[in-house]
Amino acid sequence: MKATDSSHDCDFLYQRLRQQEETIAQLVDIIGATNRRVHELYQRQLGVEHQFIREHRSPFTASS
Repeated sequence: MKATDSSHDCDFLYQRLRQQEETIAQLVDIIGATNRRVHELYQRQLGVEHQFIREHRSPFTASS
């Protein structure tokens, strides 16, 4: 094996590693954004459920 072949292999591996690092960073950003959105939707759903319960409270239930 020539020194240039070894150098080429190292350069190739380095480029592949950089690409994978960038892809992983992008995926982490996507997961973070998705988690934030899921949390926002969950909080909104809780608010809708509480509002629905307040608006449709049974007349036989003691109010607080």
